[in-house]
Amino acid sequence: MAPTITPESLLRELVSFDTISGSSTRAILERIGNALGNDVRTTLHTCGQPDDLALIAVAGPELNAARTGLTLSGHVDVVPATEPEWTSRPFTPVVRDNAMYGRGTTDMKGFIALATCAMRAAAAAGTMTHPLALVLTPNEETGSLGMQALAKKLGPATQLPRATIVGEPTRLGVVRMHKGHLKVRYTIAGQAAHSGTPQLGRNAIEPAADLIAALAALRRELEQERNDASPHFHAVPCPVLNVACIRGGSAVNVVPDRCTIDVGLRLLPGMVSDPIVGRLEELAAGDIAMEIINDNPPMLLAEDTELHRVACDITGQSESRGVSFASDGGVMTRDLGMHCVLWGPGDMAVAHKPDEHIELSQLEQAEPMLNRFIHHFCMN
Repeated sequence: MAPTITPESLLRELVSFDTISGSSTRAILERIGNALGNDVRTTLHTCGQPDDLALIAVAGPELNAARTGLTLSGHVDVVPATEPEWTSRPFTPVVRDNAMYGRGTTDMKGFIALATCAMRAAAAAGTMTHPLALVLTPNEETGSLGMQALAKKLGPATQLPRATIVGEPTRLGVVRMHKGHLKVRYTIAGQAAHSGTPQLGRNAIEPAADLIAALAALRRELEQERNDASPHFHAVPCPVLNVACIRGGSAVNVVPDRCTIDVGLRLLPGMVSDPIVGRLEELAAGDIAMEIINDNPPMLLAEDTELHRVACDITGQSESRGVSFASDGGVMTRDLGMHCVLWGPGDMAVAHKPDEHIELSQLEQAEPMLNRFIHHFCMN
């Protein structure tokens, strides 16, 4: 008899896959597909490079134009684990003090293990009246690039169930909004020359000083802006602009012919990028060009939607919550018309750090809660 698959046992397996962003996701998705069992229909989709794969699994009735049912969403990639402070091997899971340690335990293979086991059980029971879907993507940690590629393939006519749980670690709290992350790059063109004859060149770094000053002024303007979501972000209730990286020059005796400045902006829920992109473009003049590197949008779900009301009822939560990090939920909302909440076991405070871990009690607590979500949206 094959051993029983539990969220904890499957999580041990999933952590052992080194799925740092940019790595192949084929092996881990094939393992998840196998764990889902024969009652679940699975397909793999290329999202960029040949091994940048996403998985879409469906159980119960076929997807439908009304988009009833429930979608569970997660990303299988993780951030690098090169910090010397790790006390165990990051891709060899270790359990101590009722917690499992390893890269991705919290962000977010714990939820993926939970969702896989719940979907397997629901499909085997054969009692669903509406479809249950599982969507797993690559390269979320680099700006939801996998979900953006998958959304382009699926298009707005997708029949995936609209109600969506994105399994980011929220300590089982319900999050209906988060900020986005817009990344832009300014490139300043100059003319190389020997520094002894600077009149033959054009310095690309010097104009960067004026541009940075203008960006700092825009940052101060944005710090005064508020919208309806601001009260849910007490520490930083405004859009954030960060001049993050400057690159230019090759040697002290060469007039630099190129300088780039990377800027990140975290927009509030309810904001769209076009107006701020326009303001950023106004700062590009002469030999300065601007390009959008990635537009990972905010996520916002209306407080009175069925998904949010049901999620708060299941968790016993009474207030709306927002978080400052981005997720695939923003892309799913903008490009696929999904209704998304973030909900999952684990604590983002320990993610992306040495000795990332998840409390096993959170997995145990989450299991019946996820079953209630599935029962409400797929069995009524």
